[in-house]
Amino acid sequence: MLVPYRKDYQKIVMGLLSFSEDLPNYNYLQAEIDWSNLTHYPIYLWKTPYSEQFIGVAVLEVGDEYVLVRRLSFPPSERSGKNVYDFLTAIEQQYPGKRIMGTLDTQPLITNWARSSRYRVKKGALG
Repeated sequence: MLVPYRKDYQKIVMGLLSFSEDLPNYNYLQAEIDWSNLTHYPIYLWKTPYSEQFIGVAVLEVGDEYVLVRRLSFPPSERSGKNVYDFLTAIEQQYPGKRIMGTLDTQPLITNWARSSRYRVKKGALG
């Protein structure tokens, strides 16, 4: 389930972002959240339907025709393709008609997800 960021989720978001190698300490984590809020880049948390815990976080940049996934972070135990792909699919559904794109760091995940999504749609249409 896609959940928009609220101030009371700050510690959860910081915990999930701490799994990013380029955010090594509290000051960097806090700066990332502050920057996202100042630039109006939405932050979303992810929880699966079978869990009450948040297991992922994404920082997005939303343009007129695109959604750029700036950050995508999961704990190591939750980094399965299914969790990542379900999160990206929910983002796509949140922003219908917009192209999902990635940064240099997130693009490989986006590409694999897009290939997987297209395959599932084609396979379902044929079968």
